[in-house]
Amino acid sequence: MPMRVLLACSLCVTVAVTSAAQQSAPEVVRGRVQDDSARAVIGASVKVTRGPDRLTLDATTDSSGAYRVRFDVGTGDYLVYMSAPGFRTVRRRVQRHETERELVADFVLAPELAVLAAVKVTAEKPERASNTVGWAAPEPGDADRWAGGVNGQLPPTIAGNLDALASTFSNIVSTPGGLSIVGSGSESNLTTLNGMGLAAGSIPRAAQTQTRVTGATFDPTRGGFAGANIDVRLDAGSREYQERRAFLTLDPQGFQFADPTSRSLGSRDGGFRASLGADGEIVRDALTYNVALDIARSTSDPVTLLTASPDVLRGANLSADSVARLVAIAGQLGLPVTGRGIPGHRQHDALTWLARLDDTRDTLRTRALTTYAELTRDGGAGLGLLATPSTAAERRGDIYGAQLLLDEYVGPMRRVLNE
Repeated sequence: MPMRVLLACSLCVTVAVTSAAQQSAPEVVRGRVQDDSARAVIGASVKVTRGPDRLTLDATTDSSGAYRVRFDVGTGDYLVYMSAPGFRTVRRRVQRHETERELVADFVLAPELAVLAAVKVTAEKPERASNTVGWAAPEPGDADRWAGGVNGQLPPTIAGNLDALASTFSNIVSTPGGLSIVGSGSESNLTTLNGMGLAAGSIPRAAQTQTRVTGATFDPTRGGFAGANIDVRLDAGSREYQERRAFLTLDPQGFQFADPTSRSLGSRDGGFRASLGADGEIVRDALTYNVALDIARSTSDPVTLLTASPDVLRGANLSADSVARLVAIAGQLGLPVTGRGIPGHRQHDALTWLARLDDTRDTLRTRALTTYAELTRDGGAGLGLLATPSTAAERRGDIYGAQLLLDEYVGPMRRVLNE
């Protein structure tokens, strides 16, 4: 065989062996994945398919957006598929150049914009805007509360007591010193009648009124209190109906239960309470009224030094002989312990009056007179086991009040209220 033929055959075998060795060597496909703002895309899914046998290997980008896939037998021809949530998917073919073993494929992913289907909304324009909230209705979050449904929760003997009525609200606490709201003392409270100060603490049970309890507000026009404001509203009498109301409560001592100790001290008390109320028109289309009168009396027979039994005196660490000696010495000194003008029992009388008269001849002009009176008398105050009847006292309390309201709409079209 000629030498040239042998050299040609040897060269062909060498080239074939070299080409086969290059195709069977390991290869790596790597790169970085970023968004359109040059920020690394972390957690992107990478799928690399080797050609032509379609072997697929998976990878995930790290915190720097890099990925790396190694094939033990490389072919130099690969298809890289890149996907990430919120980005468009990308495919790219990567081929080897000359003798390189690491094929670099970097990706820049564009954001995937969600396109919603078109929505068409149609509506009919109302003929006129409406507002279902009245001027007197409380707004959302308003702290004002008008008494509703709580009057029946009060015993008949204390119905009309403003402190007792206010204590039925959840944010009011009754203390020995009076009502307290948000920790404030009773001296911070204010009681008003139709917005003006009211010195009394009760109203007639039959009065046609509304009561509102309000906590301290930031409204500068509502001052004078830092605790609770108990506002009683007495409206004008009805122009359509004549209403009458009457209540009578009897509380005899015989109907009260007490243990032997309480009976021996005379702690039971009894009495009655009567209340009358009426409203309507006195003069047709000219004058209305709204009046109420309340009369109450309660009596009790407390035990004193002179009427207490020896057993009761021993319970108080006293001796009957000592009491007799005290009475004898008082008589020698001319100090009477019983007799005419000295009460032998305790008695409480109360009379309450509330009334309003309104001139209704002109609806654009209001003339209203409101009067209030509370008369109380306490007899036998101070009677007790450790005292004689002569130490008892009598207390009287008289409260009178009147309000005159004059208001009129003036100016062009009568749009300005002068009150």
